[in-house]
Amino acid sequence: MSGPRICAMNPLPPTLTLAVIARDEEAVIARCLESAARIAGEMIVVDTGSIDATRDIAQRMGARVLDFKWVDDFSAVRNKGLDAATGRWILVLDADEYLPEPSAAAIHDLLQATPAQSCAFHLLNKSSTDDGKTGVVGKIVRLFPNLPDVRFEWPVHEQVVTSLRRAQIPIYDTGIEIIHTGYANASINQKKQTRNLAILDAFIAATPRAHPMAYFLRGGALLDLGRLSEALDAYTQCQFLPEIDGQLHTAAVTRRATCLAELGRFEEIRPLSPPTPTRLWHPELLVLHARAEAVLGNPAGAIEFLNLVFDSPDTASIPAYDPVRVRGRAIMLLSEMLAASQPLAALNLLRLAAESLKTGHKITLQEVAFLLAK
Repeated sequence: MSGPRICAMNPLPPTLTLAVIARDEEAVIARCLESAARIAGEMIVVDTGSIDATRDIAQRMGARVLDFKWVDDFSAVRNKGLDAATGRWILVLDADEYLPEPSAAAIHDLLQATPAQSCAFHLLNKSSTDDGKTGVVGKIVRLFPNLPDVRFEWPVHEQVVTSLRRAQIPIYDTGIEIIHTGYANASINQKKQTRNLAILDAFIAATPRAHPMAYFLRGGALLDLGRLSEALDAYTQCQFLPEIDGQLHTAAVTRRATCLAELGRFEEIRPLSPPTPTRLWHPELLVLHARAEAVLGNPAGAIEFLNLVFDSPDTASIPAYDPVRVRGRAIMLLSEMLAASQPLAALNLLRLAAESLKTGHKITLQEVAFLLAK
């Protein structure tokens, strides 16, 4: 097993600390650490009770390993690493994540050009099974200044955004990607969501007027576990809490539509959204409305929604989504609608969808129009 590579970009003491939490991650911890070793002058791994070789591998890779007893609180574990960090900047990765080489170089250049402790950055977390060609993309703060008031909050799906806002530290977007492979295994994901649901239930029960995000996250765990009616109830509760903001409201509506479609209750999707759709709606919500219109016998309305999907901007949103696969789903729905009247066009659309998923190419409205005009 190779150790950290030394190159022109390394070391940067003590500019950047990599902070990782881990438990029984011997299969992936080396990949994670090696991907950041060239830019991180310090690497800290907080281990919550590994019984495999995780700790030994991390130490051989040059990381400082700290032990922390698991207390059903991811923020507590994260903050253990932040308390020990000495770098002026913090980069947070999970053990089952890694930085592609261009991302590591981009972070190096970004920090070289940015005054220390002046801001924080959104990175793009891509859950992928094909080395990043496709994947659900979420915008998340993973690069931020090492300040005592900047700490993680929430026991699950933890984040530093709220503490950054209180400290009045601006957050800027980047196009820098982290590749996440932890949800590739369905059985492992089921175990994670069962654990997350238990933590969220305890948190909500113990927290008067829990933030709407807690209910949104609870809905996500229930949805992944196939408990659709309960997920729908959680998302509905989230949507109508008075403290909800606009972005989270849209996310809750999108996931309510997801649950309703899975339950076959398409007529209930129509009234969820304003009567006039735009390309700025969440792409998944546009596809779900298109599916509802097709099922309810309004193909013209379905095509109106699908045109907006292909013309939608490729931006990270809540809920996170895969732009390649969302457009692929739109193509497959359009192919299904045309199968009887235009079988050749329907077949060509399916071929386009398959090629898109294979290569990671995002289908454009112009490509769809070209195929339909042939």
